[in-house]
Amino acid sequence: MNKLYYFFLAICLSTMMISCGGAAFEIKGDIAGANNIGVYLDEFNFISSESMTIEKGETSGSGSFKIELEENPGKGYYRVRLGAKSAYLILDGSESRVNITGDLAEFNKFSYKVDGSTQTADFLDIMGGFGKRTKSVAEIQSFIQNEASAEIALPIALMLFGGSIEFTPLHVELSQKIKEAMPDESMANEYLVMADGMNKEYMRQQALNKVRIGEIAPDIELPGPDGKTRKLSDLRGNIVLLDFWASWCGPCRRDNPKVVKTYDKYKEKGFTVYSVSLDGLDSRTKQRFAASGQVDSQIQRSKQRWVDAIQKDNLKWDSHVSDLKKWDSKAAAMYGVRSIPQTYLIDRDGKIAAVNPRYNLEQAILQVI
Repeated sequence: MNKLYYFFLAICLSTMMISCGGAAFEIKGDIAGANNIGVYLDEFNFISSESMTIEKGETSGSGSFKIELEENPGKGYYRVRLGAKSAYLILDGSESRVNITGDLAEFNKFSYKVDGSTQTADFLDIMGGFGKRTKSVAEIQSFIQNEASAEIALPIALMLFGGSIEFTPLHVELSQKIKEAMPDESMANEYLVMADGMNKEYMRQQALNKVRIGEIAPDIELPGPDGKTRKLSDLRGNIVLLDFWASWCGPCRRDNPKVVKTYDKYKEKGFTVYSVSLDGLDSRTKQRFAASGQVDSQIQRSKQRWVDAIQKDNLKWDSHVSDLKKWDSKAAAMYGVRSIPQTYLIDRDGKIAAVNPRYNLEQAILQVI
């Protein structure tokens, strides 16, 4: 009898008391205004707003509830959903019991309280302070840039500043830090891609104010195929066709013979070309090759296609440059380039004389000369 007793006791202890009525993780709540409604525990993605329900239950007539899990859900982002309102949780994986209290009507203001999760409490302090106007935008920016952990900074940045183009520099800086701090988290990668996309649009909008006829052409400084840096401004005193192209761009390649013919005709009068190639890999394409470790080899293949295209199309001028980042090219962003071919004619003083003179290039050059 005693042997059987100890045998079954050992089984209970080894399974964390699950079979004996215990739970590895528990969420309790006492929510005013949440009487007799469904309650769901979701794993949550702050970027896509996608969620996956882990467990569900129902509140009592007084708005209390309890959700028990046989296994700890682990480190990550979660939400407790009651009707159309949600309480967000940031867990580090060590929590065993979390308690949520508050008024359901105030959930949108982040006025609920969470005990048992330090990261969630810090998150709510900032979000609640913003809602109550006790914390300024500048204070919150400083906090997420200099004090907050990556796990807390990510949801705050996304929820408070995610849709505003003016906060793009913040997202770009923060996404890099979060990627370094959370290299294996898929949401960190998603944030990096999101910030990169925002930055392209931000740079395009900035470029619209800079790249105009009569304005000084923004300078470009990029390496050539030989690794030597070539600056657009070093060509000052010449008439320059700034040409954005790529080896994979059919229309660009079809235009190249015309450009070569024009170069041969007017090079003695000070006409030259500064060619910016959008060959290489952008961030989205790099993600596809990252898992197989082929990023570097794919970049080298793309570079070779660029070099081969220069030779095959007989592009005689020396000023060929590229950062091999395809649509992530900083030069393309600077000029607001969203499709190629895209060209700009620059006069001897470095000012833009014509935008995209593909079909009247010779006429545009004669006007400048």
